[in-house]
Amino acid sequence: VGLIAVDPKIIKMGTKMYIHGVDGSWTYGFCVAADTGGAIKGNVVDLFYNTEAECRRFGVKKAKIYFLE
Repeated sequence: VGLIAVDPKIIKMGTKMYIHGVDGSWTYGFCVAADTGGAIKGNVVDLFYNTEAECRRFGVKKAKIYFLE
């Protein structure tokens, strides 16, 4: 947890961010762009979780991303 896949044309690798749900119902927290993922295109990110079950439980959600220096 703490690593995410991004489209490097949109978000530079190594970029530090803070991510939470737009409705405030969940928080991923601090993370770093560390992977590209084959299906990650445009304004989409893929959050890393430790297990496939955790990924499936989380599903697909809208997020607010803060870019940190």
